[in-house]
Amino acid sequence: MRRVTLGIAAATAMLGAATVPDGGFAQSAAEACAEIAGTPDAGAPVSREALNTYFSTLGTARPHCEAAVIGAEPDADAMFHLAVIMQREGVHERALEVFGMAGEAGVAAAHTKLGDYYNFGIGPVREDHKRAVAEYQKAVDGGDIPAMSTLAIMYQLGRGVRQDFDRMLELLTDSADAGYHFSQFRLAELYMNPRSVPGRLARKLDLPDPIKAAELYEKAAAQGSAEAEAALKAFYEGDGVFDDPEVRLKWVQSAAEKGDAQAMNELGFMYEQGDGVEYDPVRAAELYIAALETGDLRVDELRGTVNGYTPRWDRETALNFQTILQERGLYTGALDAMIGRGTLGAAAQLAQQ
Repeated sequence: MRRVTLGIAAATAMLGAATVPDGGFAQSAAEACAEIAGTPDAGAPVSREALNTYFSTLGTARPHCEAAVIGAEPDADAMFHLAVIMQREGVHERALEVFGMAGEAGVAAAHTKLGDYYNFGIGPVREDHKRAVAEYQKAVDGGDIPAMSTLAIMYQLGRGVRQDFDRMLELLTDSADAGYHFSQFRLAELYMNPRSVPGRLARKLDLPDPIKAAELYEKAAAQGSAEAEAALKAFYEGDGVFDDPEVRLKWVQSAAEKGDAQAMNELGFMYEQGDGVEYDPVRAAELYIAALETGDLRVDELRGTVNGYTPRWDRETALNFQTILQERGLYTGALDAMIGRGTLGAAAQLAQQ
C-alpha cells in the first residue's frame, strides 16, 4: 500500500494538486468526478466529435478527479480518468503507473488501456503481445466490453495468442450484442464478406448473411458511426454490395418474406429466368401475383431486365400467371401464354383491388 500511496502522491503533485482534503471533501470530489466524467470507458469513441467531447468533459472533471485521488484511499475511477489525461498529454510513465493502480483497484477498463500500451508499443513501452493479451483478458474477466472486441482481433490474427476463429467470433458477437459500435461494424463486415474466416465457419454460420449485416450496420449507425452510415448507404443503394449472387439472393428472399412488393417481383423474375435459383415457373407466377396484390407494384413494373432489355415471357410462367388470374375470376381469355392487353388488364384489376 505504501507504493500505491507514494505513486498517487507523485501523480497528483505532477497534476498540480496542492492540498490534502479531508475524507468528506474527497468523497464529494469523487462524486463530482464521477458525475462529470462518467464511468471509466476504454472504448473507441464513435466519432471525432465524440472524441473531442470526451476530452473536453475530462478537462472539466479534472480538478474534482485530482482531489478524489489524494489521501489513503484514492478513488479508483478518478485514477482511471486522470491516467487518460496523462496519456493524452504524453506523460506515459505516470499514466502506466496510475492505470496499473486503477486496475488493481478493480477498474476493468484500466487493464484494457494497459493492454493497448503493450499491444501497440505506446510511448516508452515496447510491444509485448502476450502481455497485452493477459491485460485484455483481465479486462474481459472484469466485464469490459471494448476489451472483448480487441481480444477478438488478437485471436483472429494470432497476435500474442494461438489463432482461434471460434473464440474470435464469440468475443466479437458478445461485445456487439452488448452494444459496442466498433464490434457491431466489424461483425457486419464479416457477415458481408466472410473471406477472413475459415470456410467451415462460414458454412456453419451460412455466410454471407446480408440480413444480419444490415441490422448491425443500423445499430452502429444509430450510435453515430460514420463508417457504419457509409456502409449502410452503399448497402441500400446496392453500390457493388449485391455483386455477389448469394448475397443478393438472401437479401431479396428476406425482403420478399416481409412482404416487399419490389422484392417479390425481383425474386419472381429470378425464378422465371433461373437466375441464381432453380427455374420454377409456378413459383415465379405466384410471386408476380403476390407482388401485385400488395397494391405497391404497378403492372408495367412487373418482371425485370436482362442486359438492359425486357425478355419475352417464359411460356410456362406466362401460363401459370394467366391460370391464377383466371382462377381469381379476373381473366376470361384463352390460356395461350400470350401476355397481352387482356392478361395485363386483368393483372391491373388485381393490383387495384
